Amino acid sequence: MATPDAVRMARRVPRATTAAALLATFVAASPLALAAQDRMAPMAPMAKKDSVGKRSQARQMHDLMGTPLPFGIMIGSAEQWMVGYQGMVGTLDGLLEGRERVTTANALTRFPAVPTKMTMQMHMGMLMYAPTARATAMVMLPYTAMSMSERHRDGTTSTEKTSGIGDVEVRGLLSLTPTSAHAHRFLATFGVGIPTGSVNQHDPDGDRMEYPMQSGSGSYSLLPGLLYLGQVMPWSWGAQVNSTVRLGQNEHAYRLGDRVEMRLWLARELTPLMSVSVAAGDESWGNIRGADVSLDPLDEPTKDPTRQGGTQLNTLIGVVIHPQHGVFKGQQLLIEADVPYRQSLNGPQLKRSNMLHAALQWAF
Repeated sequence: MATPDAVRMARRVPRATTAAALLATFVAASPLALAAQDRMAPMAPMAKKDSVGKRSQARQMHDLMGTPLPFGIMIGSAEQWMVGYQGMVGTLDGLLEGRERVTTANALTRFPAVPTKMTMQMHMGMLMYAPTARATAMVMLPYTAMSMSERHRDGTTSTEKTSGIGDVEVRGLLSLTPTSAHAHRFLATFGVGIPTGSVNQHDPDGDRMEYPMQSGSGSYSLLPGLLYLGQVMPWSWGAQVNSTVRLGQNEHAYRLGDRVEMRLWLARELTPLMSVSVAAGDESWGNIRGADVSLDPLDEPTKDPTRQGGTQLNTLIGVVIHPQHGVFKGQQLLIEADVPYRQSLNGPQLKRSNMLHAALQWAF
């Protein structure tokens, strides 16, 4: 059994003050490097003011298009469209309770059945439009496919599979700084999650499946966030806080836990064609509130609403391909590996082993 301290730590969700402090600390250091670079740069003669200004504008446009940005970020170009695809494959393997590993044999002393492994796939299509240089609207439609293996107390095993459309997200992105500001930019994100995904996935016996195997939430959500982007070519850096706030219960009298995600990243352009990036992420999600009465929490931990929350710290390493010329100009390909290095779960709960992201977007 997990200690009370471990459970409390797993249920902890980063507060707004933590997110604000994280952003402030990250931003505070970056102007120093920029200011030092500006002091070292010689002043252009007045006679060359116009040509220097044109070159500066051209350089800023290259910076804006060439520096890798988080997937789905489109700023600085009015009346521009973007279409995108994002894919994810991941594996959950082994059980954690708090930060302690739990063997399958130990978990089976408490539950008639326990999960042993889960594979996940997510495919998401995205459409974006920027009516002005400072505002962007987007809609995202996910499709998920999951497979979960279980072991039973009598020694038998089974596998459950499910797939379907997830919850549609409608988001907005608003720049809080002038469009001419390229070195430091702040953006606010906001949106609504629409419950288009199913909470009525059933197994072959006709029973409703566990909470993690449902493709939707069944309730509306608010999606507020804040984003900071810094840039001195060939470097870029940033910090991002996203959250999901669930609104009301679904048709089965429960709602999923709220979620907060934070990320810091640093990227460098190696060539006009390719950039590399490294990031640190922090994810926190709460337990389910309420309960589906058709799911017996004593049957297995995936049916217990009090065993669904957790926190996770992870490292992400990515490569971005962003052609500046030719037929592929305006397109961007991202491949990113996501490796967790610390997890604390309200378990026994399957822990994440690895995850791979791929994204392709095209602006026109």
